[in-house]
Formats: sequence, C-alpha cells, structure tokens
Amino acid sequence: MKRHFYLLVFLPTILFAQVDSLKELLNYCPLQTGNYWEYQSYWEQMPFPPTDSSTTSIEVLGDTLLENGQFYKIMLVKDISPNKYQYKRFERIDSLTGCVYRYINDTTLNHEYMCDSLFAQAGDTIYSSHNRVTSSGTYLTQCLSVTNYSVFGIPTQLKTFQDQSFIPGSTYTLAKGFGELYGSVCEMGCGFTDLVYAKIDGKEYGKKITSINSDEKFSPNLFTLYQNYPNPFNPNTTINYQIPTTCFVSLKVYDVLGNEVAVLVNEEKQAGNYNIDFNGSNLASGIYYYTLRADNFVQNRKMILLK
Repeated sequence: MKRHFYLLVFLPTILFAQVDSLKELLNYCPLQTGNYWEYQSYWEQMPFPPTDSSTTSIEVLGDTLLENGQFYKIMLVKDISPNKYQYKRFERIDSLTGCVYRYINDTTLNHEYMCDSLFAQAGDTIYSSHNRVTSSGTYLTQCLSVTNYSVFGIPTQLKTFQDQSFIPGSTYTLAKGFGELYGSVCEMGCGFTDLVYAKIDGKEYGKKITSINSDEKFSPNLFTLYQNYPNPFNPNTTINYQIPTTCFVSLKVYDVLGNEVAVLVNEEKQAGNYNIDFNGSNLASGIYYYTLRADNFVQNRKMILLK
C-alpha cells in the first residue's frame, strides 16, 4: 500500500515539472496578442563600411481561423519608414511539439510550412526553413547552440540556428521571452538584422525607433558573433562580430581537440561591427571552432575547411 501511495504522490509532480519545462520552451516565440518588435537591418559588402538599409516592425494583432481549419496569430509586418511596405503573416505554435508553422496560400500540404522547432537542442537537425528559401532543393535547419545571455539587461537563454536550405546559409537566434533576436545571411556580402525594441506582455525593452536616417551610422546594442562566410571555405573565409561597448576582445580558432590554431584578435576594441579575414591554407581539411570573448560575453561557432 505504501508503494502505491508514493506513486500517486510523486508521479503527478514529475509530470507537472515536465509540462512546466515545455511551457518555458514555448517562450522562445512569444506570440501573445499585443506583442510588438522593432528591428534594424543593414547590409555590408566589403571593403565598404556597414550601412543602414531598413527598419521593420512586427505586431501581433490577434487570432484568425483559416481555411485549413487551424487558428493562427495575425502578424503585421511593416516598414517603419513612411509610405513603405506592410503585409500580414500568419503563424501558429503546436504546443505539443514546439513546432512553429506559417500559413501560405498555395498548393503546399495544409497550406503551411514549418519554420522553427522551439524544443530543438544543440546539434539537432530540423526539416524546416525559417525563411522558406532553398537553393539546395531541401529544407534543413540545424540548432547550433543553446547559451545563457542577457537581453536588454534580462538574463535569459538563446538558441542559435543555421538554416541550411539556403546556400551559403543564414543564421538566426531566438531569445527565450523575446523571440527572434538577430539574424544574418551572406552571399556576395552580408545582411544583418538586430532587435532594438520589444514590447512583450505590456513590458517595454530597448529603445523604440522614432525616426529614420539612412545616413546614420549603425550602432550595435548586442554582443554578436556571426557565422563565417563562405562556409565551408577554401582557404579564405570572413568572420563578423559586433560589440556595443569598448572592451578587450579575443577571437581565436581551435581544432576539434581544443588546440589553439590561430589568434585573430587579442586587443581592446571600440564599439562597432568588425570583420576578420581568416586564411586556413596551412591547416588540414576538417572542422574548426572560433570563439569570441568580449567583456563577459563568450560564444563559439563551427566552420568547415574543405580543400
């Protein structure tokens, strides 16, 4: 009898803990009505300095039932500049699987495609595409890392993904409690998008964009280490990073055994966006990791040298 009594007491506790954990993971994509985000995007094409290219807002307007029988959140995507584009995007989250879907009005099965997996962990491969753009013929995304970080002064967790459907690839990061934090895509240059303001459940974070000035110098507000491009590479590749404050910066390359093979930066840097050329001609083909350390920020990424 005692054995049965303890099962009745502890088993629900374990189940409730698992449910709470899953609910926490759903916060990587907070789609509550009224939530609002502002993003700043810019384009960089070496050897020219980065320039502002656009500012975009996204607002959750409400719910709607679409023809495939699913309920979606109505997302208003809008260029903050006057008299520019705006359109509606429809998204839903499957709370049991953590998969995020977007609705499209075409012949796709159920009129939707999977764009994210909120339950994914580092190393997981997902058969989806965040941007639904493919040059490889398949939709494939990998969760690169799960790290602790502070967003707008709030300690949280980040999940970084690489959408490998598009060659040479695009990288984006989701922040728990905030949604998409930043993203990058590189081909003949690099485009970067950063979250600068958010209103989540009525609370405001960051600085709201009040005016648009195309000549204004881009000023980063986050520590960010971007995916190198091209990747795979032979023998040259470019690594971009940004820092919001003046601090000592270390950027080093390691082999799979953890041996240091190159020191790219090891000095104090002013706030800004930087790109570093890396030449791997003296290294063997294989997987390498590069690590950025700046202030209390530490992040690493994987790159592939293919000769």
